[in-house]
Amino acid sequence: MMTESTGSNPIANGLITVWLDVPPEREEEFNDWYNLEHLPQVARLPGFVSARRYYCGEGPLKYLAWYDTVDETVESGPDFQRLVAEPTPWSRRMRRFYGEKRERFNLRLMCDVGRVPGIDTPWLYIVHTDIPDEIVAEYNNWYDREHLPRLVTVPGVVRARRYAAPAANPRYLTAYELEDRNAFESPEGLQARKTPWTEKMRAVFHNTRRSMCRLIVPGIGPQHDR
Repeated sequence: MMTESTGSNPIANGLITVWLDVPPEREEEFNDWYNLEHLPQVARLPGFVSARRYYCGEGPLKYLAWYDTVDETVESGPDFQRLVAEPTPWSRRMRRFYGEKRERFNLRLMCDVGRVPGIDTPWLYIVHTDIPDEIVAEYNNWYDREHLPRLVTVPGVVRARRYAAPAANPRYLTAYELEDRNAFESPEGLQARKTPWTEKMRAVFHNTRRSMCRLIVPGIGPQHDR
């Protein structure tokens, strides 16, 4: 269930997520820097398909930059690494404020279910988790054959994508694009998650983190330049 290209639109089979936080007194400048300089700068790099930003206020790191990429090799490629190694003066200043309060994940798309929304949905619900190695095959079957197909039928749930990281902790990420942030708490949402297989698999999740994120900068980049 991989994403296919439509016309001249590039395929997004990779993902880079960057989670950041800064002191409250620096947030205004931080958002100006991200929105006016950094996000457009990254979105223009070869291999990047789309870039957008979210606010995830309930987690330890409040801001998320979400970069769809052509594949998982873009992060290690020369263009992105040059950007990291040669920051602009404004980027260098911002690094002093977020310091170690940053997490960057590089992931590969495993499954894409639902429909591509015409405009970015206002909510993104993210589940990071690990799973015991001995049941990875069953975990993948459950997610791809039962869980995601059921959840995208819930009103307010538009799309679900699942990723794996070659080297990260946690290793797996699932993202749900939502029109309604309470979709999973509706009767339909609760029923979709109520199966014996789901109960079995969720019992073995570990190192799990969940985040409800609100869109603050809609997508920019080649996917939107048409």
